[in-house]
Order: sequence, then structure tokens, then C-alpha cells
Amino acid sequence: MTRSQLRVLSRLAGALVFGICFVLALQWARPAADSAGSPPPPPRPASAADSAANVPAGFAGPAATLSTAGAAFDGLPSVGALFLADDTGRSTHHHFCTGTVVASTVGNVVATAAHCLSDPAAGAPASASAPVLFVPGYHDGREPYGEWTVTKVLVDPHWAASSDRDYDVAFVVVSRLGSPGARLADLVGAQAVGFAPQRPEPVGVIGYPADTEKPVACRNTLKVYSPTQSEFDCTGFADGSSGGPILTGVDPRTGRGTLVGVIGGYEEGGDTPDVSFASYFGDAVKALYAQAVAAA
Repeated sequence: MTRSQLRVLSRLAGALVFGICFVLALQWARPAADSAGSPPPPPRPASAADSAANVPAGFAGPAATLSTAGAAFDGLPSVGALFLADDTGRSTHHHFCTGTVVASTVGNVVATAAHCLSDPAAGAPASASAPVLFVPGYHDGREPYGEWTVTKVLVDPHWAASSDRDYDVAFVVVSRLGSPGARLADLVGAQAVGFAPQRPEPVGVIGYPADTEKPVACRNTLKVYSPTQSEFDCTGFADGSSGGPILTGVDPRTGRGTLVGVIGGYEEGGDTPDVSFASYFGDAVKALYAQAVAAA
């Protein structure tokens, strides 16, 4: 399957999001102090997940090195793949994008790329006929932390109006079927979220290519592509990597750090597997995150 075909599939997935309570982030209707008030809640501990984290030696810690080659690994508990669901609400076993659990009061907020779930410019709003599932820690057909259904999608008004690539970020709220009170972050931990990241800066990036059963990780430099877009050069980040986390300060023991971007933005994250892009995490993303935390 070609990259263009996979991209079409990803767009179709955006048009098949059923039962999503679409929450439009009307940031212009909120006072500026609303988004810039109290700092984000700190990530909650998840001891069992921390001990299960399989952090590549070159990805974090004293042995971390910069590289231009992504490598497959068994994944991190807080990072997972997005799947379409079948008529029973279970995974179809075809993943199309990547997501990351982020710190929130209720522990059920996931960050991804907006184009994974909606593409208004292509006629694919965030509503239609099949639910989307988030499967944290997925690899080799295994779902160690279960399947979590997307129940709310939050995107910036600029993205909702015209698929503006400078706002290609989404936060979603998830819940576990049959366990409405379950907190995902208590199982897998959560990444902190940071804004206005410095560039250039060493970062770790993870993505789930759609044609593989393991995620890919790479550590290299996040650099300026434009004032509103960042660039990350590393092989292996094919379609399906969209929404993958861009992390700083990763703990080599737990795999947790600070999310400063997601693969997306220009060229919906990149037309080739060796060059990836991301919308800059500025004030608009900060406001969107605050709304996601409040909506969860």
C-alpha cells in the first residue's frame, strides 16, 4: 500500500468516528486568563507500568545518542496506537495513527494529530459511523492495558474551519468499555505537556507505522522549519506515525518526559518516512489542552 493510499485511509478513518461528542475549542470565547491560569496537573505515578517500560538505551539517559535512524521496539505504556472499531466496539486490528496519554485531573486525556480524526478541508469532520479506540502499549498484537474508546475530540477552531496545518493537534477523552470510572493514567502513567519549546533541542519521538506491529523510536534534534512548524529528521516514521509524541527530558527508567509536539502539521507530518513535521506547541495548543483537561 502506497503512502498516498495510507493517507486516504487515515482520512477515511477521520470520517468514521461514531458517537464522538465533538467539542469545538472556542478559544476566542474564553478569557485569556482561562488558558493561562493554573499550571497543568503533574503526571500521576503508575508503578506497575513504570517497571514494564522498555525504554531503548539510546532514547534516554546517559547512553542517549542522536541518530537519524528509527528503530522498532516494544513500546511505552503511555504511548499507543489508534484503531477503528468493528460493530461490537472491538478493535479491527488495523492501526492508523499514534496517541499519547497526557497529564489530566481525571487521567483519561490522549494527545494526537487533528488530521487523524478529522479533516474538514477534505470533507471529513469528526463524526460518522464507527468508534475509534486507543490501545496503549500496543505491540505484536498485544494489548497489555486494554482498549479505550474515544468519547470526545477537541480541536482548535482554525483546524475545524479549514484544516489549518499550523493547528494540527487534537486532544481526546477516552473511557474503558464496562468500566466508566477507570483512569487510564493510573494504569500507564502520563506524559507532562510543555509549551513554547526551545529549538533546536534534542527530543525523542515515537510512532506506529501503519504497516508494522511495533512502534518506532528515534532521538534526534527538533529544529525550526518555520515559526509555526518544527522538523525532525529520522527514518522509519511512515504513515501511521501521525500523532506520535515528541518528548523532552525522558526518564530512562519510566519512559516519561514532557510532550512538546506531535507528528503532524506540514504535509500532515511529512510526505516521506525520513522527515517529519509538527505544529508548534504555542498559546493555541496551551488553550486547547486546558479545555481538554476541563472537558475530561
